[in-house]
Amino acid sequence: MKSNKSINNKNNKEERVKVYIRIRPFNDNEIKIGGLSPFKSIDTKNNVVSIKTDFFTKVYSYDGIYDEESTQEQVFNNSAKNVIDVRYNYIILIYIYFFSLF
Repeated sequence: MKSNKSINNKNNKEERVKVYIRIRPFNDNEIKIGGLSPFKSIDTKNNVVSIKTDFFTKVYSYDGIYDEESTQEQVFNNSAKNVIDVRYNYIILIYIYFFSLF
């Protein structure tokens, strides 16, 4: 989720953690069993997704959202590449988490 927490680095510059998500397309097995997306809406312009359950709808905001049509190359070039191109004295973590409902 989008973070507003700032971190002061050694040079007294403020930085913050950025969170991007990629909503992957269904795989063949998910399509076979008629898998349904948990997402009620995906707003890539405002970087907001809403997830609907039987009991509630929850809205999450991020620094960037890539939908099912986005390629791995687009995700890398538009988010991770800029982080990797930085110079010295930075601590960089790119964390990739895969989640599937099926």
